[in-house]
Amino acid sequence: MKSKYELFGKKISGIFTIPAGIVNTEAEVLEKIGNEIPEIGILTTKSIGPIPRAGYKEPIVAQYAQSSFINAVGLTNPGVDEFVRKLSKVKIPKNKFLLISIFGSNEDEFFEVAKKLVSFADGFELNISCPHSGKYGQSVGADNELVEKVTRRVVSLGKPTLVKISPNIDVEKTVEYALRGGASGMVAINTKGPVPYLHDGYPVLSNKVGGISGKAILELGLSCVRKIRQMTNLPIIACGGISTAKDLKRYKEAGANYFGIGSALTGFKTDEIKKYFYELSKDLEKDTNNAAKILKEKANMDYKKYKMKENKKLADDLFLLEFDGDIKIKPGQFIFAWLPEKGEKPFSVFDDKPMSLLIQKRGCFTNELSKLKKGNTVYIRGPYGNSPKISGKTLLVGGGTGMASLYLFAKRNKKTVALLGARDKNHLIYEKFKNVCKEIYLTTDNGEIGQKGLITDNLGKMIKDIKPQYCINCGPEPMIRKAIQIEKRKISSEKIYSSIDFLTKCGVGLCGSCTSSKGFRSCVDGTFLKPNQIY
Repeated sequence: MKSKYELFGKKISGIFTIPAGIVNTEAEVLEKIGNEIPEIGILTTKSIGPIPRAGYKEPIVAQYAQSSFINAVGLTNPGVDEFVRKLSKVKIPKNKFLLISIFGSNEDEFFEVAKKLVSFADGFELNISCPHSGKYGQSVGADNELVEKVTRRVVSLGKPTLVKISPNIDVEKTVEYALRGGASGMVAINTKGPVPYLHDGYPVLSNKVGGISGKAILELGLSCVRKIRQMTNLPIIACGGISTAKDLKRYKEAGANYFGIGSALTGFKTDEIKKYFYELSKDLEKDTNNAAKILKEKANMDYKKYKMKENKKLADDLFLLEFDGDIKIKPGQFIFAWLPEKGEKPFSVFDDKPMSLLIQKRGCFTNELSKLKKGNTVYIRGPYGNSPKISGKTLLVGGGTGMASLYLFAKRNKKTVALLGARDKNHLIYEKFKNVCKEIYLTTDNGEIGQKGLITDNLGKMIKDIKPQYCINCGPEPMIRKAIQIEKRKISSEKIYSSIDFLTKCGVGLCGSCTSSKGFRSCVDGTFLKPNQIY
């Protein structure tokens, strides 16, 4: 079927994109979205810089108001050399325009990044507008002459170059100097800010301030697009508060040609993103409003205060936190624990009554948790993720702290058998499993309790003897990979679920940091994924 859309002479499948830094932050997701969502014709990457940046520590995002968010990610990216390696391993469909977003602190850095990516790019987006990134982003955009120089240098590489506009500085001046530099078009707008956001008197974001996105900046975005259109006839990609066909029509009337949708995708699983863009496209054609029914205006990001009831030390690096209240949660879901001004991390809930977390000391934040005493406050948000639908005899396979996410499965389903493994007796948390499991088998690396060896050593024989209908795995990635290989010989892949400790930063599917090699985001598509969603 011949495409009716094009951008800079390239035929593309649709008029939509997802803005830089949202969802499409890994090459695998770019490929998956490109192959599966025809309405998205422009694939915009995360902003890529000259060297790797870890960005800000969690919390990096919060819900500012209904359908509106505040974030400070900090231009997290793997650096241009690693991103080149990642892009070389995926295949972007021919009917997509790959818009590679780049940043730097000066014209030379922008140019060097673009030069390394030019063979992959259909065009470049110049991020001169991120409002909370030190010497990058908005700091560059505030220097009009630098905007012109940066634009001219990147344009010299021969690829269409769009400038992403900040609403926080003089829009007309930015556009004027971008046009002087030879810009091919504009992307408008980036987030508003930076501004602070408090909960119980504490700044939520680790960076203390962040940029506002979503419905709260819809009118601001429209105003900026109108100003830009009065100055140029070049293409404009509009983004800022778009969620319905009505918003799209307003942006189109303001002068936009293409449309970026980001915050509206909060909480969407991959299949829900597909449905949303399909319905949104139909809404434009038929003057309906069905996409609005899919939106999740509340992202379940409110914090609930818990008091520490007991901190049980199990080993030098392992402890169990019990709190003063229960939590409503399904097996396989997870929460975020926040200590104001210390940080935030995701954890499986070991038990729901009372809420208990099994924590292994791995870094600064878990070390802070280990110091908590009775009566100390912890803020919890969630739960997030999905619970696998199982109905029948189930084998739970848990290695190390992976046991923490399995106890609720056993507690809710009396037809479970548990195979649990750890390095030694003190790291093997099995007593509570004995009360709820039909059978329980133990392994330790040193043979201190149970069978000596790895948890996967006798997994094949166990499956043969027990004949489970389902297998649920949680533990280190090498253990999961081996377990799946063994289980697939006897059980349908559709009945094997595994959770790997992917890096999860937001919990609502926006940051994309927890992406599997198949392009699934574990925080919304999992956390327990089927084998074909992982490898």
